[in-house]
This record gives sequence, C-alpha cells and structure tokens, in this order.
Amino acid sequence: MGNNDLYGVDAISQSDIWAVGSYDVANSTNTLSEHWNGTSWSVVPSPNSGTQFNELKAVTAFSTSDIWAVGDSLSGSFHQSLVEHWNGTSWQVVPSPNPGTGNNLLFGVAAISTNNVWSVGKYYSGSVGYSLVEHWNGTSWSVVASPNPGTTDNELDGVTTLSSSNVWAVGYFNSGVAGTDDQALTEHWNGTSWSVIPSPNVATLDYVRGVTAVSSSDIWAVGAYANSGSGFQSLVEHWNGTSWSAVSSPNPGTSDTEPIGVDAISSSDVWTVGGYNSGTVNGSLTEHWDGTSWSVVSSPSPGAGGNHLYGVTAVSSNDVWAVGIYSNQGINSTLVEHYSMAGCNTLTPTPAITNTPAATSTSLPTSTATDTPAPPNTPGPTATPQPTVCPNPFVDIYTNIFFHAINALYCRGDVNGTDSTHYSPSSTSTSAQFAKVVVLGFGLPMYTSTGGQDFSDVPPIYFAYGYIESGYHAGILNGFDTSTCTAYGVAFPCYLPNLPITRGQLTKLVVNAAGYPLYTPTSGQTFSDVPPSNVFYVSIETAHSKGVINGYPDHTFRPNSNIRRDEMAQIVYKGVITP
Repeated sequence: MGNNDLYGVDAISQSDIWAVGSYDVANSTNTLSEHWNGTSWSVVPSPNSGTQFNELKAVTAFSTSDIWAVGDSLSGSFHQSLVEHWNGTSWQVVPSPNPGTGNNLLFGVAAISTNNVWSVGKYYSGSVGYSLVEHWNGTSWSVVASPNPGTTDNELDGVTTLSSSNVWAVGYFNSGVAGTDDQALTEHWNGTSWSVIPSPNVATLDYVRGVTAVSSSDIWAVGAYANSGSGFQSLVEHWNGTSWSAVSSPNPGTSDTEPIGVDAISSSDVWTVGGYNSGTVNGSLTEHWDGTSWSVVSSPSPGAGGNHLYGVTAVSSNDVWAVGIYSNQGINSTLVEHYSMAGCNTLTPTPAITNTPAATSTSLPTSTATDTPAPPNTPGPTATPQPTVCPNPFVDIYTNIFFHAINALYCRGDVNGTDSTHYSPSSTSTSAQFAKVVVLGFGLPMYTSTGGQDFSDVPPIYFAYGYIESGYHAGILNGFDTSTCTAYGVAFPCYLPNLPITRGQLTKLVVNAAGYPLYTPTSGQTFSDVPPSNVFYVSIETAHSKGVINGYPDHTFRPNSNIRRDEMAQIVYKGVITP
C-alpha cells in the first residue's frame, strides 16, 4: 500500500467539484484525479507522461468541459512541467514548455477564459531557481517572462486572476546574502508584463503559498514566517488596492502553524487551510475571515501520524471543501473535509440537496424597504418581515430586512436557494446567476439563438446560457472582459459568468433593464466614493433618483464591493416595481 495525496481542489457547482494529487503503486507515483458529483467522490482516470513520477499540484475548473490541472513528471534525470486538460470526457496531457536545464515544476493554475489560463512554478538552471510563468492562449502554452529578485532562488506557488490585465502570483525569493533567508514574493501582471510588488516580511524567513482575489482592491495571500530558532507561524497578507500589509492571524500550533491554501467568497468571508503542530499533535488547520478578524474553525484530524490540508474551494458560505492528506503508520491517505450549512467541518461529505421548485405568482406587490445594506462585518440586516406572497422554504431570511423582495421574487420563480432550505442572503452572486434573475424578474423574452453562442466562455451546455443570451440580445447584458476570447477559431467577447458581480455592475444592469432615462444631478455627487469619473456614476445616480438604491450610513455606495444575494434581490425587485 502506497501514499495517496490530494493537493488542489476547485468547484464548478455544489455537485461538480474536482480534486487532484498523486498516488503510489508498484514503485512509481501517478497522477490522481477525483470528482464529486453531489453524492460521492470517485477516481477519474488521468494520464501519466513520466515513467518514474507524475504529480498534479493544482486545478482550476472553468466549466464542466474545460478544466486544467498542473504539476510535474519525471522520466530520467529532471522533472518536467506537466499540464493536463479535461474536455468533458477525458483528461489529456497538453504539451508545456520547460525552459530550465534542470527541474521544471508547476504549482498553481488559474483561468480567466477558455483561451486565457495562467500557471506558475519554478525552474532550475544549474543550482539557481527561477520563477516560472506559463500562459495558455487557446492554442498552446508558452513561457512569459517574470522577474526574479532573488540571486539564488525564486519560486511562485499560487496564482489568481481578476481579468486579462490583472493577475497576481505569490511565492518567495532568496537573495543569497549571508544571514538572510527566504522572503515573501508577490508579482503582478498588468496586461503587458509581470512586475514585483513589494510585500511585508515580518521575520527573517517569510513566504506566501496561496492567493485569492475578491476584487482589485481586496486580495489575500497566505503562508508562514519564522525567526531563527523558532517554528513557523501563520502569515496572512492583504492587498487593499494600493499596498500589501500583514494581517494578524491565530496560531493554534505551539511549534508550527502553516496555512497554504486560500479562497474567498466575499470581503467578509474568506477561508484558509493548512496544518499545525503542537507537541505530538499534527492537526489540520482551517481559519476564517469574517470581515474583522481571522479565527480558527475546528476541523477533523483523523491521522495519528499527521494531518495537512493543501487546497480549499468555497462554493458558498455554507459549502466549503478542503483537501489534503492524513497519515497513519507512515502511509498517507487522501483527506477531504467539507464545511456545510450545519456550521461544522466533517470528513464525510453530505449529499447535495435538490432545490424545491419555486411557486409562481402573476404580479409583484409593492414594498417600502430600501437598499441600505448591513454595516460591514455584521451577520446581515434584520427586520420584521412583511406578509408572505407565498410560503417559502428558506429558514435564513425571515429576519432579513429584504425578506419581502426575496420572497416575492421566489414566488415568481425568479430566484432559488443555494439548497432546499437556505437562500444564503450574505453570499455573493455571480454574473451568471444575476443574468437569470434579471431576465426572469423583468420578464424579458427568451432568445433562441440561431447563430451559436455570443460569449466564448458561455457554451450552450452552461446552465445560464439561455438567460445570458436573452439579456445580451435585449441590450442589457454585455461581457465583463474587454479582451477578446476565441472559441472554435472565431473571436468572441468574454462574459466571465462565474465571477461575483459588484454593486456597481448590478446597478447599471438594473437601470438598463428598467429602461430608466439616465439622470445626472446638478447639485453634485450623492455618494462620496462615486464621483462623476466613476464608470457607474450615471447609473448609480439614476437608480438613486428612482429610489431603487440607497447607500451606507457613511454616505458611500461601495460600487466595487461584491453584491450580496439579499441586496441583489432587493435592487432587482425595486427596479421591477418602480416605473
């Protein structure tokens, strides 16, 4: 019996999740790919290009038929980069470059669109390690030049994407100066070139392994630091749009605490995972950011010899998955943990619950509620709910100030829950989910495409394809990426359906769908953070003049913040009922 390890995980939906790693058999190491179908995990065969060693370290899932995994393989003296692609039917090895004269290793991967994927790692030439960045353009992988501030070693371990001109990678470098050790490394792609962005180092040794982005001004990186003679401590860094800063995080380990993977749902809902050591205890580590502080969340540790989580993916606030290893008697086994709506981490995944079909209603009642979101970092707005339009199954909305809007849209069949009994009002909404809500809410005619898809990243098999096409052809939805994607050899715009939609974006689309005449105030801007130069200024002022939206008590609107699901329902609802 050999080792079985999982290193990376990513989700398309709550019933479509992929994890990758490796397993040992017959004195060789082979790639491991596992899939969650909503009920159980199963092994999916994946190829091995190396004769001695094959390992997948990271995975990114763009759609059900477009998934990438990266790692390395060995046939001979040096490891070579390994890239594999899932086309909806099988995994296939895709050729990738190897610029080094020694080992070439890939540790992280992230996708913007079907023809815009980034992978990072390191390569060796002689004894020096260099940062390795590779890019998929829809046809082939190529090396993209990246800086190397270290003279002896440079490595990139994680990558996250916001757009074609906003990509971040993290890792470490070593200057080779006597008395110094590894230092944290953060690099940024601006659409033209990669550059080093200064990041804090709180000890003599610092590194960051994982990175995730909520928005261009809300990015998290995690790793560890240590001073000479001491163990590793948790290192969490945050980018606010201008600079990186270290953020305090707990250390349950008495000798080592090491977060490695990180994923964000919203600015007040971020998860990191890893491992810690306290004497004879080597436990799995899960920590959560609630918008104010990081805290340890209890997680199972089944291995007597060790437990470590390497990757995490958050489907929603109540549906988070983490993968790694646990060890007994010197043998590693795959470790999969699930944080469910019950509020606890479990080793045994619970089956997905099928949504109950929404009841229908022919009209929407009026409401006096306004779009004044909860102050930052609070559980959510509360109020005495108005009478229901129809019974709804959601146990988490009855004290929500936007209850009436959520219930009214539910009764029309315009919104569903994240499961059969939860709406998850504080979770974010993606641009695909919003397309469905706005098309149904405003009663737009369903468009039947005769010429094929209009967005390269929204194929006909995608769940929101019909709604996105309908909104596009009604003139209210456009792509969220100004770059061009390519599908089937033809240029198309990208819609980026799986990215969270912001408050500014949603407001503009509701104004378009409602057909309001655009309004510009003569007495100056309404919100301190939405000046006339803001791309959403006119839309936000128009929606405010109609009473569709309000802002925060501090007179801000926060247009770049991801929209909550309850806010989305309220703004759409107000747009539908307000002439």
